[in-house]
Amino acid sequence: MIVEAGTGLGKTLAYLVPAALSGRRVVVSTNTRNLQDQILKREIPFIQKYIAPGLTAMSVKGRQNYLCLYRWHQLDARGNQAHPAIFQDSVQDSVQAGRKEGEALYDKVEGWLQRTAVADRAELTGVAGNSFFWQKVCCLPSFCLGSDCPYTGDCYLNRLRRLAASCQLLVVNHHLLFSDLAVRKNGFGEVLPRYQSVLIDEAHHLENVAGNFFGFSFSKYQVIDLITDIEQSMLKKGGGVGASKLYAGILSASRALSGLNEQFTAMFPVRKGRFPLADIFAEYPELQQAGNTLMTALISLAEQLDKAKGQDEPWGHYGQRSQGIAQHLDRITSPVIFRAEQPEQPEQAEQSNYIQWVERTEKNITLSATPIDIADELRATLFAGAEHCLFTSATLRTDGGDGGFGYFSQRLGIPEGTKTYSFPSPFDYRKRSLLYVPGDHFPEPTAPEYRNALHLEISRLVTCSKGRALVLFTSFRALDLAWHSLQDELPYLLLRQGTCSRSRLLDRFAEETDSVLFAVASFWEGVDVPGESLSLVIIDKLPFEVPGDPVIMARMERIKAAGRNPFMEFQIPRAILALRQGVGRLMRRTNDQGVMAILDVRLFSKFYGRRFRASLPGAPVSRAVQGVEEFFNGERSSPSQETRE
Repeated sequence: MIVEAGTGLGKTLAYLVPAALSGRRVVVSTNTRNLQDQILKREIPFIQKYIAPGLTAMSVKGRQNYLCLYRWHQLDARGNQAHPAIFQDSVQDSVQAGRKEGEALYDKVEGWLQRTAVADRAELTGVAGNSFFWQKVCCLPSFCLGSDCPYTGDCYLNRLRRLAASCQLLVVNHHLLFSDLAVRKNGFGEVLPRYQSVLIDEAHHLENVAGNFFGFSFSKYQVIDLITDIEQSMLKKGGGVGASKLYAGILSASRALSGLNEQFTAMFPVRKGRFPLADIFAEYPELQQAGNTLMTALISLAEQLDKAKGQDEPWGHYGQRSQGIAQHLDRITSPVIFRAEQPEQPEQAEQSNYIQWVERTEKNITLSATPIDIADELRATLFAGAEHCLFTSATLRTDGGDGGFGYFSQRLGIPEGTKTYSFPSPFDYRKRSLLYVPGDHFPEPTAPEYRNALHLEISRLVTCSKGRALVLFTSFRALDLAWHSLQDELPYLLLRQGTCSRSRLLDRFAEETDSVLFAVASFWEGVDVPGESLSLVIIDKLPFEVPGDPVIMARMERIKAAGRNPFMEFQIPRAILALRQGVGRLMRRTNDQGVMAILDVRLFSKFYGRRFRASLPGAPVSRAVQGVEEFFNGERSSPSQETRE
C-alpha cells in the first residue's frame, strides 16, 4: 500500500495503531532520528496507555551506535597511552591535559558500562558519534569477530538482538532496514529478527538509501584500519613475534600493502567531488594496473593471515577482511559493459546494472559500484520477504499515471495493482498562505542578470516579512553569493548553514523571531519551526539535480537507452518532490500562516511549469511583490493576487 498524507493529519498514529493491534512483528522504518524519537517518546506511550497496554516496542539502530567490548578492552589494554589518544580530535593545551581528560572519559565509560543494557551511545552524554574515541570503540561489521570473540557472551549487540527478538514493534532507520536486506541477500545471516510487516515512513528517500546498501565500496581508510588492527595485534604479541617466521610474513605483507594503498590512492586526481570511474581510468590508464597490484597485495596478506588462523589473535578474521576488501575492489574496478540487450553471461547481467564511480573528499578516496535500477533488488529482498509493506510520506506524488504515484512505483518496482491513497493537508492554504512567483520581467536562472535580480528580490521579500524567513538555495555557491551580497544590507540577524551545528542553527532561528536562515540541502526537509519565526520560505529556483553526479547520469542514460525521455520521467518528478519538501517547511501547525516564494519564472514560462504548479499546495498566487506586502499587512483581498491555473 502507498499512502501520501500531509503534515498534521496524524498518519504516524494511523499506521501504528493497526500495527500494535495486529499481533505481528512489525518493523517501522524512518529516515530521520526526529521521527523515531516522536514514535518512541510520544506515540508508543500513548498507544500503550490507551489502546494496547501489552505492546512491546524498542528502537534498533545501526551497529555503529553501540560499544564493542572487544575494541573497548583493546583500548583499555593500552593503559595510559590510550588516554591522550582518545582525545586526538580535541584541542589540548598539553599531553598532560589530554591524559587527564582521557582518564576522566575512561572512568565515565567504565561506570556507564556497569549500568547500561545495550551500550547505546545516545545514553553517554558528551560523546559524539564522529569523535575519535567512539570510532575506536564502536561496533563495526569489519571489526566483528563473531563467535570467535572472547566477549561474545557479554556482547551488547547480541543482547540487543535478544531484546529485539522479544519485541513486537521495532523502530529502525532506512539504513538499518536495507543493511538487513543486503545481509540476507548475500546469505550472511540477518541484522533484524524475522518480521511479517514493514511500515516505511519518509519513503521518498528509499531509492537513494537502497542504492548505497545494494552496492559495493572500497576506500583508502578500509585498508588503513585493517593494517592498524594487525599492527595492534602484533604489539600485543610482544618480543616473541620477531622470532616467528609466520608473524614476520604477516608484518611484511602488511607493510607492503600499506605502501601500495598510498600509491594507488595518490594516483587519483586531486579535485574533490564524484566522478565516473571509467572516465578517471581512461584519463589515467596506469590506475588499472595499480589497482590490480593492490588486489594482489590484499590477497597475499589474506593468505599470510590464514596461515596464522587459530592462534590467540583474530588473524583469521583479519584475513577475511582483507579478502573481502580485495573482492570489492575487483568488482568495482572490473570493466563494465552497459548494453540494453541481455548479456550472454549472468555475471555480466549483474555487472551491467552497476555504475562505478569515485569520490574524493578532503581526507579519503572511495570507489563505489551502485545499482542503476533498484527495482529488481527490492523485488528479491523486501517484497519477497515481507507479507505486508506500507510506504508513506507527505511527498510521494508527482503528476502522471497511477494517481500521481507512477514515478514512485516505477522506480521501486512496486507491483501493479498496489492500493494507493492520497490525503490532502488539513491546513487552510487558501486562507492562510500565499504563493509568490516573480512576474514575467524577472530573468530565468540561466540569464546573466539573474543573480543580481535574485538578491534584490530576496531583500525585498525579507523586508516585507520583517525577517522571519528561511531562504533555501540549490547550491552552496548560490548561498555564498547571496550571503555576501545581503549580509550588510538586511537589518536582521542572518544565520548561515555551516557556521554551527544544524540543531543550534534551528534553535537560534526559532528563538530569534526576526532572524533569517540561509541554507541548502538537508534544510529542504526535516525543518519543523511552527509559529511566526518562520513566516516566509524563499526558494531560489526549481531544484533540478545537477546531472554531473555519476549515479544520476547513469540512471538518466538507462532511461534514454530504453527510448524514453529522462527529463520528463526522471528529472522533473525528482525536482517536484524536492520542491514540495521545500515549500512544506512553511505550514507546520493549523494556526501557521505565511508566504511561499519561488523565484523562478519557469513555473510559468516553460511547458513543464504547469506540472510543478499542480503539485503545490492550493494557495492563491501573486506575481507582484505588492501582493506579498498586502499579505503581511493583513490585506488578503487584492486584485494583484491571481487564482492558480
